[in-house]
Amino acid sequence: MRYGANLLGQAAGRGVYLAAGFVTFVMVGHDVGPAALGRYGLALAVLAVALIAADFGTTLTFGARLGAGAPEMRAAEFGRMIAARLLLGGTTGLLLLCTLPFLPEEIRPALALAASLMPLAAARFLDSVFQVCGRPGWSVWPSLANAATLVGGTALALWLQLPEAALSVVAVSAGVVYGAVGLVLAARLLPLRPASLAHGWAAIRAAAGVGVSNALGSLNGRISLIMLAALAGATELGHFTAGFRFFELGAAVAITLCAPLVPVFGRAVGSLETGRPRSGTTRLCASVRPALTSVLAASGAGTVAACAVADPLVRLIFGPDFAAAAPVLRIAAAMSALLITATVLFAGLVPLGRTGFAVRGSAAACATNLAACAVLIPLDPLLGAAWAALLAEVAMLAVVAHAFWREVGPPLTVADVPIVLGPGLVTALVWAAGSAALAPFTVPTAAGLSAAVAAWLCLRRRSPADSLPLSIPEASS
Repeated sequence: MRYGANLLGQAAGRGVYLAAGFVTFVMVGHDVGPAALGRYGLALAVLAVALIAADFGTTLTFGARLGAGAPEMRAAEFGRMIAARLLLGGTTGLLLLCTLPFLPEEIRPALALAASLMPLAAARFLDSVFQVCGRPGWSVWPSLANAATLVGGTALALWLQLPEAALSVVAVSAGVVYGAVGLVLAARLLPLRPASLAHGWAAIRAAAGVGVSNALGSLNGRISLIMLAALAGATELGHFTAGFRFFELGAAVAITLCAPLVPVFGRAVGSLETGRPRSGTTRLCASVRPALTSVLAASGAGTVAACAVADPLVRLIFGPDFAAAAPVLRIAAAMSALLITATVLFAGLVPLGRTGFAVRGSAAACATNLAACAVLIPLDPLLGAAWAALLAEVAMLAVVAHAFWREVGPPLTVADVPIVLGPGLVTALVWAAGSAALAPFTVPTAAGLSAAVAAWLCLRRRSPADSLPLSIPEASS
């Protein structure tokens, strides 16, 4: 019950946050066109990288320490976290100010505002405070404040026809409001007393491994956009940003789908205190296999369906000026499938305590992305950037799959191939044989039905030996 409440609180807050961002993005695209949307997307990308740098993995380590510590130690941990975020936010803000001369003039005011208020704009680490203190539902209120500021402010700026710079200023202001509301709520549960700088620096050092991995991962997700901004025009950047937005939604789906798998896989492995017995690894593989098979089957069908509806979907959401974004959306759908697959395998490795490969995977993805962008963008700016991002996801998945194979064994067998490929082939057949006018309706329906049948077949064939004695929260997740 506690796990379900925590998951619901975070999911509700995250859902409101993502929905507001997507609605605002569509509003801006419809009103100002591809070129301005490209600069707006670049501002959001630079801001996202800065926020990850200002976090530097401290959110994850803070949540673990806060949950494991005694109640009387929570205030001290919170004080250390505040000190760490002040150090990180101040440093990141100075670095961001140094990059402003190299960015388009239209987004400099917003990023200057973000740099000056970085500790507050990056205050997105409070979900664990709400959960540990028994108020998981409070995660919704900062998101609602952010949504009201973002959607309302953007609508007002568009209605008043304010300068383009006002749009990105509103986006930064909404993030600041999110942090301010979150800190006010957290102050009702724990005192807002920063610890010494020495304690803050110690918290940063403890999170360094996770921070490097997160920073590289965030940078990889935006290298194509940044390189496109440097090597191509604003119009191509706008088309790429519109299509690539669907990959960001796919990343959110990956996290939402795969996070509940960690306790299930952890139950399969068992305790690691006495070493990892072979039986635990065998049970883990038996637990990962149906999850991965079902996810791959659904992802394949979903990718085919996204390719079929890409053109009408882009025109419906962003307008006819963004028709060139349809090929980017198709590539983004394939990237989402690869990301979800890698996330399932990563969730299987977390209970084993084997996460050091994450830095190698992120570094390989960044290197692949940079090299591919340098070669492909001059040939075809829009599709070159998209294919470079796809190759980066392939590199990431290759590192994760190799780590899983080495630690656990092959995650799939030959018998899984028909279930994995079947839904995608059925969906492609419906797309090829059906009417083009009806494809936006028939192809997604075929994808959903075939993926459901594949999941049923996958779970039905599991032997009783594969079943795990799960508790109620684990079974429900």
